[in-house]
Amino acid sequence: MEPLRRIGHLKLFVRPNQSDTAIYFAKDISRKLLEFRDVERRDVLFLTSGGSALAVLDRISPEVIGPYLTIGIFDERFDLSNRTSNYAQLRKTDFYRRAVQKGCRLIDTASRPGMTMESLAQYYEEELRHWRRAHPRGAIMATMGVAQNGHTAGIMPFPEDPIRFQQLFEGERWIIAYDVEDKDPFRYRVTTTFTFLRSVDLIGIYMVGKEKGTMLTQLLREGSCADLPGRIIKELPRGAIYLDEELYQSAGLSRGILM
Repeated sequence: MEPLRRIGHLKLFVRPNQSDTAIYFAKDISRKLLEFRDVERRDVLFLTSGGSALAVLDRISPEVIGPYLTIGIFDERFDLSNRTSNYAQLRKTDFYRRAVQKGCRLIDTASRPGMTMESLAQYYEEELRHWRRAHPRGAIMATMGVAQNGHTAGIMPFPEDPIRFQQLFEGERWIIAYDVEDKDPFRYRVTTTFTFLRSVDLIGIYMVGKEKGTMLTQLLREGSCADLPGRIIKELPRGAIYLDEELYQSAGLSRGILM
């Protein structure tokens, strides 16, 4: 299927409904993983976001899962009970079960007794840096979404303090820990940064639901990432965006808005 258009450097695909979008997204992930493994002969660090993107993982072909994969979470919710941890949710998927069975390496970001947000962030930073050093030819592949308020990964909007936003997400670190306070119900976040995002080789962005239409329209306009972190997608070098028809229509894209 040819992309409908592009947003920045990313191809844009629109499918008839949310279920078909998830199926197509998973097929594209499977196809690219197969290409990394069998054609390019590269190990892959595969990071998945939480939320709706987790449900897509079980649709990834079991045939492409194997020891060449290292699997982790794109952003984490620090929670010593692990009731809201994204890694704990990942563990519940068939994708995770298959990854264990087939010998994939796993970066476990679940919270442990005695751990702090900062120590979890440091552990995760070191794991990602170690993987990069150990696999200089390896490919980093990630899935991500953009929430209705425009946040992506654990990167929240900071319209009131763009300097703080830059300090948090545009520094040298790949992973940071911070308290989002009243910006989100899940306050304690350990998240990838824009600095890390720009080092990802291939990104897949999954967005569905007409309720995100206004956000997507605003995202495509010129503006600050501090106001709407999802605007970072226009700067990413390679990948694709997957929308359902309802979101596409509600954002006004079918009428040629912001082409």
